[in-house]
Amino acid sequence: MLARSFILLILVAFCGGASAFGQTEPPSPVASPTPFGRDKAGVAPDEVKGVPQIAPNFKTDDRSLPDLGRVGVEMTDQRPMTVREAIALALDNNKDIEVTRKNVKIAEFDLQSARGFFQPRLTGQTAYERATAPNVSIFSSNQNTTTGSLVGNAALQGYVPSFGTVLTANVSNQRLTSNNPISILSPQYNASIGFTVTQPLLRGRGFDQGRRSIEIAKRNLSLTDAQFRQRSIEIITSVQRAYWDLTFALRNLQVQRDAVRDAKDQLEHNRRLVEEGQLAPIDIVASETQVANFEQAVYDALNTVTQTENALKNLISPNRYDRVWAESITPVDPVDLKAPSTTLVEAIEAAMQNRPELELNKVQKDINEVDRKFYKNQSKPQIDLVASYTSSGVGGSQNPDFNPSFPTPCSTDPNSPACQQQQANL
Repeated sequence: MLARSFILLILVAFCGGASAFGQTEPPSPVASPTPFGRDKAGVAPDEVKGVPQIAPNFKTDDRSLPDLGRVGVEMTDQRPMTVREAIALALDNNKDIEVTRKNVKIAEFDLQSARGFFQPRLTGQTAYERATAPNVSIFSSNQNTTTGSLVGNAALQGYVPSFGTVLTANVSNQRLTSNNPISILSPQYNASIGFTVTQPLLRGRGFDQGRRSIEIAKRNLSLTDAQFRQRSIEIITSVQRAYWDLTFALRNLQVQRDAVRDAKDQLEHNRRLVEEGQLAPIDIVASETQVANFEQAVYDALNTVTQTENALKNLISPNRYDRVWAESITPVDPVDLKAPSTTLVEAIEAAMQNRPELELNKVQKDINEVDRKFYKNQSKPQIDLVASYTSSGVGGSQNPDFNPSFPTPCSTDPNSPACQQQQANL
C-alpha cells in the first residue's frame, strides 16, 4: 500500500514538472520598420510637393553646327598670300619702318651739315648812314654838318681739317660824303684788304669741334642704319611668326571640324548598337557629350583663327580702313618641317657677325670715345699763333665846299710844285 502511494506521488510530480517545462512566455510586440527614404517629418521623396519639373520633354536630337562666320570678314572673299608678299606689305606699310627710314635720311643730312664746317664761308655786310649835326668847329662856317657813309664789307673764311688752322681774307670799302669845308675829299673812298692766319698750338690743334661733329655724325648714321636693320628684322620675324600661326590655326580648325564629323559618325554607330542590344543606352550619352566637346573645340579654333589673322593684318595693313581687314587671308606657302643643319658654333658666329644689337653697342662705344678725345683736348690752354697782313688806300674827288681858313700850297701859289703834287694826289 505504501509502495503504491509512493509510485503515485512520483507520477504526479513528474507530470507537474513536465507541464511547467512546456509552457513559454508570449512574444513581445515588434515595432514596424520605418519606410526607406522618409525624413523626420515622415515625407517620402515622391510625396514632396511644390518641386517644379525640369525639362520634362528634353530629347537629344541630332543638330548641325550654326554658321561659323566671323564679324567683319567675308569668308567667301579669300585672299591667297605667300610669306614673301606678307613681308613686302609689312615693310612698305609699317609705320615703324617708315620712321626708321626717315631717321636714316636725317642722319645723312646731319653728316652733310657737319662736313660743311670745313667748307669756305663767304660773308658780307652793307650799311648806309646819313647824319646831320650842329657845327661846333671854328674852322667851318656852316651852321650844320651833314655826312653820309656807305660801307660794304666781305670776308672769306675757311678751316684746314688737319691741324685746325683758320684762314681769313677780308675786304672793306667805305664811301664818305660831307659838306664840311675843311674836308678836302668828298666823296672820299677808303678801301682795305687783309689776310689772317690763325694756328692753334694746344687747344683745338689735334681735335676741334668741327672734327668732333663729323665723327659723331658718321657714327650716328651707322647707328640709325643699325637701328633700321634691327627694326626690319623684328618686323620680318613678327610677320613670319604671325603667318605660320595663322597656317597652324587654319589647319587646327580643319582638324576640329573633322573631329566633329567623326564623333557624329561614332554617335550613329553607337545608336545602332544600342538598338541591337549590344551597348547600354548610357553609351549614347557619352557619345553625345563627346560631340558637344568637339563642337566647342571648333568655336575655340575659329576664335584662334580670328586672333592670329588680325595679328597678321595689323602688321601688313597701312591703316584700319584698308581692304585687307574685310578679306580672309589664306596662306599658300607649304610648311617646311626640315630642321636647319647648323651647329652651335656656326650659329654663334653668324649671330656675332649679323646681329645689329652688337653693332649698336660698338657704335655707341665709338661715340663715347670721340667725346672723350674732344673733351681731353678742350682741357688744354688756348694758345694761338696769329699772322696777318693789311693794305689800305684812300681816294676820292675834291670837296666843292672846301674853303680852308688857313693857308695851303694851292691858296698861296697855285703853280707851285707842292700844289701840283696835292692836285695829283687828289
